[in-house]
Formats: sequence, C-alpha cells, structure tokens
Amino acid sequence: MKHFFLTALSCLMMMFAGCSENNINPEPEPNPTPGTDPDVEEVKPLTSVPFSKGFNLSDWLNTSQEYWFVPDKYKEQDFEDLKTLGVDVVRIPINFPLFMGPAPAYTFNNKLLDVLDNVVEWASSRGIYIILDQHSSFSPAGFTADKEELVASGLRQLASRYKGKDHVLIEVFNEPNGDYVEKSWNEIQLRLISEIRNIDKNVIIIATGVGGGITRLRELPKINDDRIIYTFHYYNPFLFTHQGAEWIPSKHIANVPFPYDADKMPPMPNEFKGNAEYEGYYNIYSAQGNERAIAQELMEIYSWATDNNRLIFCGEFGTLTTASKGDRNRWYKAVCDNLAAFGIAWTAWEYSSGSMPNFGVFKGTKNFETNLDTDLIRAMGLNVPPQYESGCPEVVYYDDDVPEWWSQGSKWDGYEPKIDFSCKENPYDGSLNCIRWDIDNVWGGLTMSTWPVTDFSEQYDAGAHLEFAIRTTDVIDKMIVRFVQYKTGAPWNWRIIEEISTTNDEKPAYKFANDGKWHLIKIPLQSMWICGTQGAWKLGPEEGDEGFAWDCIQHLEFAPEGNESLIGKTVFIDNIRIRK
Repeated sequence: MKHFFLTALSCLMMMFAGCSENNINPEPEPNPTPGTDPDVEEVKPLTSVPFSKGFNLSDWLNTSQEYWFVPDKYKEQDFEDLKTLGVDVVRIPINFPLFMGPAPAYTFNNKLLDVLDNVVEWASSRGIYIILDQHSSFSPAGFTADKEELVASGLRQLASRYKGKDHVLIEVFNEPNGDYVEKSWNEIQLRLISEIRNIDKNVIIIATGVGGGITRLRELPKINDDRIIYTFHYYNPFLFTHQGAEWIPSKHIANVPFPYDADKMPPMPNEFKGNAEYEGYYNIYSAQGNERAIAQELMEIYSWATDNNRLIFCGEFGTLTTASKGDRNRWYKAVCDNLAAFGIAWTAWEYSSGSMPNFGVFKGTKNFETNLDTDLIRAMGLNVPPQYESGCPEVVYYDDDVPEWWSQGSKWDGYEPKIDFSCKENPYDGSLNCIRWDIDNVWGGLTMSTWPVTDFSEQYDAGAHLEFAIRTTDVIDKMIVRFVQYKTGAPWNWRIIEEISTTNDEKPAYKFANDGKWHLIKIPLQSMWICGTQGAWKLGPEEGDEGFAWDCIQHLEFAPEGNESLIGKTVFIDNIRIRK
C-alpha cells in the first residue's frame, strides 16, 4: 500500500511539474546517442567512388568571355540524353572570375547560380552526379597568391549553397600551374579544402596534383580526409591526341597513326626541330603509341592508388577529331577498356564543343537525335540510342521551332531577312507553327547554318531524301534548294542543289501548285547535283577534285539565287527534315 501511495504521489508531482510554465528543476536530458545530435555533423568515410562514367560539359560555364555565355546551352533534355547513353556523372568546368563580383567578397552572380540550381535538379533527379570544377586558368602567369581568396570564396559559396545535396561534388582546382603552385601546392590545396570543410563535412571533394597529370598526382601526400577522391587527366600519347591542335605546335603534324606504324608515320615537322618538348613527343611515339603502353600507365596509377589506399578517377581524357576516325576510336577503346578493367571512374573531355577541331562525341554540331558518333560511343562502352539502330536517323531541321543546333544565316550588316519562324497562319498538318518568308533580296534566303559542320553521310548512303511542306499563292518560277559543305583547308567547298517551281516548264523537276494549299516535296539526296562553290566560283568539279562531301554540311538553303522575279513574293515552309 505504501508503495502504491508513493508511486501515485510521484505521478501527481510529475503531472503538475509538466504543467508549470516555471519549472525550475526539469529532468536532465539524456546524453545523445552518437550520430543523432543535430548539431554534430556525422562524417561517413567514403569507401568507393559513387559513379562510373560521364562527360565534361566544357562549352558552357568555362567560356572566357561573358559574351559567349549562353545560359540555356544545355537543357533538361540534355541530361535525359546523357542518361540514355549510360552516363552517371557530369563534370561542369566553371570559370570562377567570369561570374564573380569584385573583391573582397567575390560573390557569384545569379546568372551562374540559376544555371547551377537547374543542373543540380536535372542531374540528381536522374541519379547523375555533378562535379562542380573550379576551372579558371588565371593565364598567363597561372595561379598566384592574390587569387587564392577568389578561389576560396567561390568554393565556400558552392559548399554552402549545395550542402546536403548528395549528388554534388566539389573539385578544388583544375590543373594547377605556375610558380606559386610549384612552391607550395600541397599547403594551398589543404587550405582550400579546409574552406569547404568548415561549411560541409560530408561533401565529396576532388583533389589533384600539380598540372593534373598522373606523375604529379603520385607525388601528392595523402590528405587526412575521409571523403576525398584524387583525380588525374590522361592525354597520352600527346602526339596522337593533340595532332592538328591549332593552339600549339602540334598543328604542324597530321595523320599520326594509332597504333604506331612506321610505314604510315609522317615525318617530323620542321617546326618541331629545336623544340625539345615536341621533338621528345615525336621520338618517343614509337614506344608510347600502342594499347600496351596505355594499359601499363593506367595500371601504374591503379597500383599506386591501391597501395596507398586512395580513391581515384580520371577527370579528363580525349583525342581531337583531327585524328583519323578509326584510329581515334581505337585509342578511346583502349583507354576506356583499361579504365573499366581497373575500376577507375571517368569523365571524358568532352561531350560537345562549338569549335573545330574538338574532343567531342558528335560528328560536328550537337544534335543528339542524328549526329552522335555512334562508333565512338560504342568504343567508349556507352549505350547507342535506339534511333540509330535503323542506320538512318531522321534529321529534323524545322518542326514548329528552330532547333538549338542551327541558326539563321544569310545576314549581313544592314540586312535581316524577313522570316517569321513562329508563323501561325495555317501551319502544315496540325503543326503549331510554320515559317513565313517574305522574299526581299535576291541573295538573301532561308539559310539553316550549323557549326561545327554536320555529317549526313549515313543518310546519303541509306538513300534518304530531303522532305518539306511548302505553299504559296504566288508564281515561283525557280527557287534553289541546296546543301553547302565546309571542309577546313579544302580548295573548293561545293554546293549540291535542286530546283523547285510552281510553273509547268520542263525544269525544275520538283513542282507544286500555287493554290495556297500545302504540298509535300521529297528530294532524294542522291539525285541532287553539284553546282558551283561557296566563295571563289567554280561551276563543277574537274578531274582530281574531291567533289561534294556529305560529312561536312554547313548550310541547308532555300534561295532566289539572283532571281529578281521572286522579290515581294511570300512562301510558307514547314516540317523540314531528312528521312528515309
């Protein structure tokens, strides 16, 4: 009974104490279970690299001038496309100073942050990791002491903004170089890592050696951090991967074979002689230019990482499109097969580029539906999208909108063609928009330009045709439809044409009525005929001339080509495509 009474009294006292607003003797809080205190950030050691293969989106936030920055260069669909290829990581090189305000804050502007917020959402929702890479070159002197706070500020901002985003990684520095780096890179990198860790204990950080290569990475002491991945870049043998590179002496050499073949090897250019670095590249190529040498180098970095308990990944590798297609594919296969064999994750340099030559995986302009280099994609061990299985992927030049991979040409100072690409006047076959072209210049026209150039050789070989819908109420006695090639260094860049008309003359062969109704015209690519060149005029190829090349198309054009009778007339065009 006494026990019951004391227990009841105790319960009453606890009830009253709980109801009191001035409880001066509360029950002491129990000690928190390790890892459950919200004020203590638990650090989980990283035991493996959480991704396997992907690309650098090098042509987006790494531009050297704000003029070249295009916020929507990549869209959500691009990340869906990357996922289709089997990509699970994307590296985003960022030129920090381009998007920063002045010292001392060095605050990122909203132009950059808006893009990055979208990237993080698009990628993480698809299970794709994002590496935010500080990629400033700080040329010509390289990284110097006065730039360290700029980099530190940027890293702090990224760490703070994306804290808790598990799919976001931060790379401290791309290919650090310069006298300041050579003297004390280990200490500099530790300071920059500390800036990130003061904000986020768990974000995965990418560390690097001086210059970014394999040799200097092996010199880097182990960093006392459980969530570090060490990166290296791989462009060996340099003579092969950078042949024809316009920005270095390698521009003077071409047709370097892979693997090395003495019978096919070009002679050493005179421009290399006396240059110890490039003479060295040339002289060592017979030993380096083969699959075995690649396997040996990648095995060595794998063994170093294993022996020293480091997690590694290859952040860049690639060969320029100046190499022959078959040899380029063999090099990529050798590199990717060995990276896979050693379990080394990678992000290739690069997915796409607006320059020529480049390291991209497109046969020119970035058109995922039709212009992927599928042989290269296979060599890299990636997935080939299903639309390529037919051997003749459909090219859509226009269907309601101008695709991002082409732009309107035939413009010059003081002249802009009268073309409405969003005309809603009775579009073709249920479309939302069509093209209205009010012809106002005999040398202007509807000019669909791509850069880099586009490869339509598969479509040509497969017997595809150019198809478009057209209508008018005017008499069109002759209009030119043509493709124009552009091949760097070619003596003649040819135009291949056909003519269309509303008249009953024997020529042109492709006629349509000027009754205001839509008419579908189909022109087989193989039936078109060469007529002249772009630039210096030549009517047609002569003996010894290469002739028209379908692997380097720059323009598709609808043009009056000097026909003054077309001035003041209007045509509507829709659903422009190449298909079988």
